[in-house]
Amino acid sequence: MAKKPPAAPPAVPQIADAKPTAKDKPAKRPSHGKLREEPVPYTVASNPQRSSSLVDTRVIYCGDNLEQLKKLPDACVDLIYIDPPFNSNRNYEVFWSETKETRAFEDRHESTRAYIDYMRPRCVELARVLKKTGNFYYHCDWHASHYVKVMLDQIFGESNIQNTLATGMQIG
Repeated sequence: MAKKPPAAPPAVPQIADAKPTAKDKPAKRPSHGKLREEPVPYTVASNPQRSSSLVDTRVIYCGDNLEQLKKLPDACVDLIYIDPPFNSNRNYEVFWSETKETRAFEDRHESTRAYIDYMRPRCVELARVLKKTGNFYYHCDWHASHYVKVMLDQIFGESNIQNTLATGMQIG
């Protein structure tokens, strides 16, 4: 009797496969050092089946994560990577050539304390949704990294940091 070949693993969703939903036009709101767009859900076409019973992993939300995080159940995420504003005191704007879509945000806060106060509730929610066995990666630069580390120690506990990765920047 011939053996059946093993079934192919399900397709892994890729951001490149994301397709805008019908509500693709972001609503502008006043900027106060925060994102200037409402979250825009994107559905991931390459993952037709829901791979988690707790969270719909077929959706990518763009924008401020605080409101979306509040909708998630406790301890439902295995891996979190965030690349939030860096407290660089700059404005950023990106143009996507294919769709002529503009993404913009202001990375301006009155002080480092104001930046930490902005990030703290988001990190508290991230800690809430992270599984006990999960991993959390916070991407930041020198502008506030030391203050972010203290904040994360307060939220996750000082003994829970595994490592810090520092990269060098070349000028010129």
